[in-house]
Amino acid sequence: MKRQLPAFYGKTKLTRKSSLVEDKDDFSNVKECLQMLKSLFPIAKFDNKLPPIIMKHQIYTLMKNRTEVDKELDSLLNEGEIRIFKLGRSNDELAIVFMKDYEDHLNRLCKNNEIIVRFLNKVIKEYPDISYGRKTLIKYGFKEEDISELVQNGVLIIRDAGCWWLDIPGSGEFIKSHTSGRKAILRSIRQTKYKEILQSELEQRKLPKAAKLGMEYHIYDIIGADMVKCIDTTSGKLLRLER
Repeated sequence: MKRQLPAFYGKTKLTRKSSLVEDKDDFSNVKECLQMLKSLFPIAKFDNKLPPIIMKHQIYTLMKNRTEVDKELDSLLNEGEIRIFKLGRSNDELAIVFMKDYEDHLNRLCKNNEIIVRFLNKVIKEYPDISYGRKTLIKYGFKEEDISELVQNGVLIIRDAGCWWLDIPGSGEFIKSHTSGRKAILRSIRQTKYKEILQSELEQRKLPKAAKLGMEYHIYDIIGADMVKCIDTTSGKLLRLER
């Protein structure tokens, strides 16, 4: 039996419009949104060393009912279809990876590591948590040296004394690229006269080389994170800096 967690954290096919960002309510459910957002992740630019990573708030760009989004994510989590991670320093930004992609990622990097394989099969697949305490790990037979092995391989990262976040090996490269791209796109908007820009104009601008995720990924990111307000105008969508 998988442990059930409380929630924490929409009619068309996955067709693309002329504008990068689709209108809200174009998707009937969260899984469709996740599949579309997953398709934006440039795996090759990360040398196939990362699974497709989706920021939770990007879904809010596609579905307006955030409560419903959270409920559906909770169901997908407890059904074992996705995993949710706290990446970086911000506690209110969560990342999502399809469980199959995460499992493939661990097997590809650590398939010969008995401790990681055991952790995947005995803990991750049983407990859909985003962090684990020492008591839980000991319950499943993991000793202090086993926990250290999981930390050294990037499967766990220290949360506080006796508690660890579940992590994605190699996630530091994602965080670096995500931060670089977000800063660049916000700086580009901030430098405009009224701190606003038509989305169509922004789409034509280039991001720095370190921002591997691409403009489309970042437009979903800044809108979903409420960093810009998206306004419909006769000239198209206008993105106005909020903070």
